[in-house]
Amino acid sequence: MPLLSIAIDHALWQARQEALMAALPDLRAMLCERLTVAPDFAHLTVVPVFGLPDQSQVNADLRVLGKAGRGPEVLEDVAERLQVRLSAICDSRASVRITVMDPGGYFARR
Repeated sequence: MPLLSIAIDHALWQARQEALMAALPDLRAMLCERLTVAPDFAHLTVVPVFGLPDQSQVNADLRVLGKAGRGPEVLEDVAERLQVRLSAICDSRASVRITVMDPGGYFARR
């Protein structure tokens, strides 16, 4: 269950909106493949934001449930893939953060 939120500086959003939105299906496919989860359980959002000019202009926050097979090596690979792809799409170095959630403390209602 990857939950990916991409915060992108408003000015950069105006310039890269089409490219970023077009890339979302491929980003979801990569996340689902690497994290072994069905696309129905993935949720991706993009939010234009206003921030300080000396901060990263593209920030990806990924939340995943802890599970066997999602160790540090897998998560590092996912973080690198996300950073490379988002940096290329947005033409700006992206920052990526991953939070692993405890499955016993997670509840979702759909």
